[in-house]
Amino acid sequence: MARPDLRARRQKVSRLSSGLWLLRAVGAYVLLQFSWWAYLLTQTGGEKAWHMVLGEGSVFAFLLVFGLVRLERGIKKERARLERERHMFMGVTHELKTPLAALQLGVDTLRRVKLSAEDEASVLGNIQSGVKDLERRVNDMLVATRLQGLSEVKAAPFSWDEAMRSVVDRLGAHAQDRLTCPEAPKADLQVEGDRELWGLAVANLIENALKHSTGQVHVEWQCDGYLASVEVVDEGEGIAPADREQALKPFSRLTEEGEGTGLGLYLVAETVRAHGAQLEMEQKAKGGFSVRAVWPQRR
Repeated sequence: MARPDLRARRQKVSRLSSGLWLLRAVGAYVLLQFSWWAYLLTQTGGEKAWHMVLGEGSVFAFLLVFGLVRLERGIKKERARLERERHMFMGVTHELKTPLAALQLGVDTLRRVKLSAEDEASVLGNIQSGVKDLERRVNDMLVATRLQGLSEVKAAPFSWDEAMRSVVDRLGAHAQDRLTCPEAPKADLQVEGDRELWGLAVANLIENALKHSTGQVHVEWQCDGYLASVEVVDEGEGIAPADREQALKPFSRLTEEGEGTGLGLYLVAETVRAHGAQLEMEQKAKGGFSVRAVWPQRR
């Protein structure tokens, strides 16, 4: 089922590209014909014809060009959307193969091989871990699909401090004392946005920092009613400036041995974009790497 769907998407992109060239050709032909008719009219009609060409002709030419430009932009936008969907579809297919193959291997092992109680428990543990990994990947992909082309979020008021602290508390239980944050509760100021998306974005930042560094990871957040911000600082080497744009693309891995879906920073960047916020990356002078989201509040 996947291949015919992918083939159909490619055909749609190809048809849009052909339609774009046809639109340009027709537009150029119409403008050339209009220019020729205007020239003939001015040669035979005298001064009155010149006024008509400069007046009505200019309006007609402007409307024609304006319409063609708008139509071309619409076709380009649709082509870009189809390309994004095709890349997402290919990425989803690729990302699900590995965990599904691992689960199938575990199930086949239990069915065909008589194992000791210890080995059976180990295989079951691997299957359970695989199921959790598959669940996480599917969840990331669903959120990525939801964020694609999202112009605005379903905004609702929520406590910025409570939302950030709940993410840190949840991940801190498995961080082996590597995760720190301000102990004193921040002012309970309300922001208006999608709490689920922000929670997932911050969780991805923290998980990336824990995975790609070996020291402490510190999370700091603030909200003063005008700006809400969250910053995750680790002690690792971070991302080189030349690689930062690539790191924000879906299914992007900067190292071949990288694990996960490659969607973490993409989900962060899309959440930031959908809320009208800014994402900043900085290599710290004293060592370490910082990723900071700054979100202006509407008042």
